[in-house]
Amino acid sequence: MLLPLLAAAFVPQQPAVIVQLAPGAADKGGPRWSPKGATVALTAGERGLTGDFALGLPDAPRIAVRLQKSDGATHFDQLWLDADRDGVLSERERLVAVPKEQRGKWWSSFSGEVAIPVPADGGAKATTRPYPLDLWFVEDPQEPAARPALRWSRRGWHEGQIDLDGKPAFVLITEMEMDGVFDQRDAWALARDRAALFAAAPRRLEQHCWLDGKAWRPTAIDAHGRNLLLERCDPGVTEAEEQAKADIYKADREAPRAEQPLAFGSDLAAALAAAKRDGKRVLVDFQTTWCGPCRQMEQLVYSAAAVTQAAAGVAAVKLDGDEQRALVKQYAVTAYPTMLLLDGDGKELRRAVGYRGVAAMIGFLKP
Repeated sequence: MLLPLLAAAFVPQQPAVIVQLAPGAADKGGPRWSPKGATVALTAGERGLTGDFALGLPDAPRIAVRLQKSDGATHFDQLWLDADRDGVLSERERLVAVPKEQRGKWWSSFSGEVAIPVPADGGAKATTRPYPLDLWFVEDPQEPAARPALRWSRRGWHEGQIDLDGKPAFVLITEMEMDGVFDQRDAWALARDRAALFAAAPRRLEQHCWLDGKAWRPTAIDAHGRNLLLERCDPGVTEAEEQAKADIYKADREAPRAEQPLAFGSDLAAALAAAKRDGKRVLVDFQTTWCGPCRQMEQLVYSAAAVTQAAAGVAAVKLDGDEQRALVKQYAVTAYPTMLLLDGDGKELRRAVGYRGVAAMIGFLKP
């Protein structure tokens, strides 16, 4: 059964077409975007850490999990995953990991597959569909009292091919909400070849995609991702106009560059002492090596002439959140980048979280 998607104010231009979809082959490439991991709360018991999570249509049985340490193991290296949802964690449902230390934490990573129930529909018998997923558990030695949780994310996507305007076109859908059901909260892409399909930026299934300068939108989707209904539409703008409006970094890219980017130190205590002595303020940029917006700010914002001028009376310090764990906790940093403006006594004057452009950073640094 096709589920209708939320419709925006589009004008249909021709009858809808159905795209048949099937799971994509991971050995033949794949999209560069993936969903954010979901979380399973765990409870400690005699047999390890246990929990369960929902996946699929609302009436589908929940999936039980249990984490354990093998004899003599220091970290969790075994995971039982109730793949068939029968409520029994059997030996064949046991997954094994080799825990690895990364950024001061211990990661136990597993790969498994569960079955999503597909109810009878239109004369077809009830069946199941495979749902491959990755699961990981992280132990933080510096946070022994943290509540344990298992994270997981779906592996793979669905794709299909269809003729549009007399030429082959490729369609891809993938979950962005980890619930085992395809709907308007998930994402799709449309292109003339698979390489372009995998390189395309994701769009919500309630949004349109462009193909040869023409807009197409999904109008309905099978909850199990087997097919998608598409139609031509008129979004009221051209593709170029839409791209220009969506380019949030345009002003920052075009900002005049400084001869030298803003210089950052790495010693917060020394910066605070110097700021107190000289009557300055301190800019603290909490970032990490894996933070994409942090790299964007380094390239586009901290190299802008107007930002370096605004920071003339400020001592700047950059801290790696994975290394400076005590300071992350002291300043309640929960996301990256996080920028703080402090006075010489360490009192917080301002805080900003996430990418901030040139204009926003100038305002952030103002006296």
